[in-house]
This record gives sequence, C-alpha cells and structure tokens, in this order.
Amino acid sequence: MFNETSYFYDFNINEWAELLAETVKERPEWVRLLFMSMMLTVFVVGVLGNLVTCLVIYYDRNMHTATNYYLFNVAISDFILAFGILLELRSYRKTNLGTGSDYRYVYEEFGDLICKVHSFFVVALMNNGILTLTVLAVERYIAIWHPLLLKRKPIWRRVMKVIALIWIVAICEALPEVWTMALIKTEKLAICFIVPTTFARLLNGLLALVTFVIPLSIMLFVYSMIAFKVNVIQRNNSRDKIFNQRDNRSRVNKLIALTVSFLVCWLPYFTIRLLIFASNMRHTPWYAQNWDLLLMVCSFNSWFSIVLNPMLFSLMSTKFRKALKMLWTTKIRRSPEMTRSVMV
Repeated sequence: MFNETSYFYDFNINEWAELLAETVKERPEWVRLLFMSMMLTVFVVGVLGNLVTCLVIYYDRNMHTATNYYLFNVAISDFILAFGILLELRSYRKTNLGTGSDYRYVYEEFGDLICKVHSFFVVALMNNGILTLTVLAVERYIAIWHPLLLKRKPIWRRVMKVIALIWIVAICEALPEVWTMALIKTEKLAICFIVPTTFARLLNGLLALVTFVIPLSIMLFVYSMIAFKVNVIQRNNSRDKIFNQRDNRSRVNKLIALTVSFLVCWLPYFTIRLLIFASNMRHTPWYAQNWDLLLMVCSFNSWFSIVLNPMLFSLMSTKFRKALKMLWTTKIRRSPEMTRSVMV
C-alpha cells in the first residue's frame, strides 16, 4: 500500500484542480459548436469509412493479403475507437448547474471509474493502430529485402499471431493509464485528466518514446532502406522475379502515406502532452491561458486519424476501388433487387 509520500501520490490534486479551474476559460458558443460539429463529422465519416474498408477486405478474396489483413486490423480498431467520440461530444454539452450555464465533462455523471475505463480503451485502441502501422512497415521491408523469409509460413497463421501480439502489447501499454488518470472536480469543472505525479511524468515520457518516437524511427529507417533498394534495382535494371517493382512500389507509397498521416495526426498530441508536464503553466502565461484550446485542437487532430486511414486505403489503391465497386454491384445493390424478386 502506498503512502502519501509515494511517487503515485506526491502531487497535490487540489492544487492541480485549482490550476485547471484558473486556466480553463469559457469560450464563445461558436467555438464549442464548431468543435462538436467537426467531431461529429469525424465520427460519421470514421464509422462509415472503416466499416466499408472491413467489408471490402472481408468479401473480396483478392484482398486477402498480409498487408490487407493488417489494414483490416487497423480499420476494426478505428471503427471501435470512433464510438469513443460520442463520449467526447457529450462532454461539451451545455448544462445548468444552478449558478449559471457551464461546460462540464460527462464523466461527472458516472464518476472516476468511467474516466479510467474510457481512457484505457481509447489509448489501447490508438496504440493498436500505431503498432500495426509499424509492423506493416517492417513486413514491407522484409518482403523487399528478404522475400523468402515470409514464404516459409502460411500468411493467415503468421499474420494472426502477429496481430494477437500487437493487441497484447497495446493493452499492456494502456494499463498504466488507469493509475495516472483521475476525475478532477472544482466548483465549475469536472474533467478526466492526468494528475502529474512523479509516476505520471515518468510514464508519460516513456509512453511517448514507446508509442511515438520508436515507431516513427522504425518507419523512417525502414522506408529509407526500401527507397535505397528501389533505386539500386532501377539503376541495375534488374528483372528479379522476387521483387515485383510496380506492386511493391504501390504498396510502399500507400504505407508511406499512412506514416505521414501518423506523423501529422500524432505529433501535436504527444508534443502538447509532454509540454503539460515538462513546463510550469503558471510561469508561461500564454500557454496557461490557451492550453485548453490547444488541447481541443490536438484532440481533434488525433481523432482525425480514424478518417485519414480509410481515405488513404481507397484513394491510393486501384485494387481497393475495384473491389469496392464489385462489392457495391454484387452485394449491396443486388440485395434490394433480390428482395423485390422474392416478394413478386
């Protein structure tokens, strides 16, 4: 059992609550409505886009490749993650507390437990997507540099083992969030947020390293090596049958686009999260006055990744677009016609 001097409880939560109450401002109504509209759009497009991605990969046997199995895992994760936005939307509703209108987080209705559970699931699902993109990059590297290594085992069995491992690691990475998140309440504020204890500070830095810096470094290294290989083959005019240049280049371009979207969506989130604990908001007036707005922007930026991924699948893959068209004509569009013929 930890005492009050433990690094789990070495921060005065009341002081943190007071600081949050001072820095969180009542923004204009249009800011709240704009943010809610944008988040609702992300939810709708994210759910539909990832659902379509899953259906296309599931029904079209030509899409049953190792790369698409991993993309299917990302789509499943993003599809589930999208429903977490609904809780975020409820957080920004306007309520009457008896002392005037205020903005309060929905977590207050359910208590500290829902705060921790929601944070755990969101982080676990996000980690799953990040780890899957990292594995995808490594698989492309092996397929191009050491293609025979991936042909020794059946694709389905190998991919399922890797995906299971990804989920286990993602869950393990998310578990510590339970000990760092708390429902912080003041007279006009109830927010699910990280309490910056020594443990939380160390964990925050470690998770930023494990879930962002290391995966990004791996992706950059892998794609640099792949680009080098492509240049060598082009220079030598190689006709090596193992290396299907056009096919691999198409896949690599798609994965590079996914990596760039990963960087764009997650860099602001991890940057501001580290700044919260690396800097003293009381000593940085502008940051203290606008940090809630910055968090709002970075939050939207990270949620937007669930929209970008399916968009990149469809926009950059001719094979995917053909499979989607086939699904529409043979499954979706045909079903109402079959129903009418049966009724007649």
